[in-house]
Amino acid sequence: MKKRILGIIALVISIIFTGTIKVNAATTITTNNSVSKADDSNSYYITNQATITVNGVESHDSFNAYKILDAYYNDDANSISYDFTSDFKRFLEQSSTYNDLTIDGYTKLTSGDIESGSNKTTSTLDKLVSAYAGYIKTNNVNKTQMNVSATTASITADSGSYLILPTVTSRVYSVMVGNITFKAVSGEWVLDDATIVAKVSDASIKKGIGSSKYTANSFTIGKEFSYVLTATVPLYPTNATNKIYTITDTMSAGISFNGLESLTITDGEKTLTTTTDGNIVNEDGQVVATATFANQVLTININVDNVAATILTINYRAKLNNGAIIGSTGNKNEVQLTYSNDPYGTSTKTTEIDEGTSTTAYTYGIEILKYAKGNSNETLNGAEFEIYKDAELTELVGTFTTNNSGKAFFRGIAEGTYYIKETKAPEGYTTLKNPIRINLDVEDNSLVEGDEEGYYKFEIENEKVVSLPFTGGTGTIFFTLFGLSIIGVSYYLTVKYYKRNKKA
Repeated sequence: MKKRILGIIALVISIIFTGTIKVNAATTITTNNSVSKADDSNSYYITNQATITVNGVESHDSFNAYKILDAYYNDDANSISYDFTSDFKRFLEQSSTYNDLTIDGYTKLTSGDIESGSNKTTSTLDKLVSAYAGYIKTNNVNKTQMNVSATTASITADSGSYLILPTVTSRVYSVMVGNITFKAVSGEWVLDDATIVAKVSDASIKKGIGSSKYTANSFTIGKEFSYVLTATVPLYPTNATNKIYTITDTMSAGISFNGLESLTITDGEKTLTTTTDGNIVNEDGQVVATATFANQVLTININVDNVAATILTINYRAKLNNGAIIGSTGNKNEVQLTYSNDPYGTSTKTTEIDEGTSTTAYTYGIEILKYAKGNSNETLNGAEFEIYKDAELTELVGTFTTNNSGKAFFRGIAEGTYYIKETKAPEGYTTLKNPIRINLDVEDNSLVEGDEEGYYKFEIENEKVVSLPFTGGTGTIFFTLFGLSIIGVSYYLTVKYYKRNKKA
């Protein structure tokens, strides 16, 4: 029966790290006899040490450990008990919520996962220590820096209970409590190392560009296409005080946003509703996000408390305008995410801009040089063309006309196959009978640079209209006809004069 009771007590000790029981000591307990417990002068501060290891961290993160409980040993009673550290007592004294918390009350607190504070009560350990974490941010509290190696953080410290908080990180850690406590095992005190798994989640933003009609990332000016943002929302404890999550999407001058009405957000698998004032609400009417657009910047503020899933998919439409840059520089769209990486303080993290091409919208041009057949120096102006997307010449893309240098430019066109039809030839020249097929493909190096970067250049010859000569030449015919007309007029005047004189 005695062993059964000790087993139960040992289990309690291992979970809530408190108790006053008498057992033998498998681990030799060492104490600092100059430091006794406030309510028990025969219990002395335990100096035995062990290691707390936190798994699942990043190598570039750093952590501090803040002690919550000190452990004391009474040799006469062979018992271990606990008391709050002086730092934690000062926190409790200034807290209207926890100022009457006792050790017994502390041991009855429960803990859970990263969202354990969601019941919005004070009965969780997470709720308590997260409040302490907020206190630590603005007060001078004793701490010990942990060692970080690869994916683990560790500290070797005196027996007791420790709050572990990151000091440098890009991730979102919830509060973590590690305990170095004696356990009663088969009637003996044993001090073991402690291992905990980090309560952590990540925030990220990815952006893509796409269209159902055009390939690659090139588009024709004035034609709509879509941007797609994939946002990973970290899991913040509901008792966190710092839960900022803001997406900033900056468009270059050559891109025109189609308005907030073109914005859609999917929370997991549920598509939210965008209102005219830029609020994005769920089916319960809760505002999940608010969106604004000004000075080429789309700003989306996410209310993480109302996000149901960890992934938000954001779509909106845009188009290239007449100010779009032609060629390989492209028209950039830069997205950044600013989020709280310190749930209990004020710190935020802003992601770096992706310098890749995945969010750059490209557009190109066509350059025609028109000249007389066999003589490229004899350029022809006034030639008119239509450009089509299909061989049947039903999808008109635009028109252009050669200038005094015999050149015509069509700017702002996507990669692909096109058909050029001449609708009017220069005066004195024949119109091309068949359309010209061209293929704009940057990857295949078919985009030959013209006078300007980003233009596909090709040349068109025109035949002159041929006039066949008459025998004797056109000049002889003219004079013959002129002579006959004079003879006719003279005959008419002579007859008229004769008839007038005969009447007389």
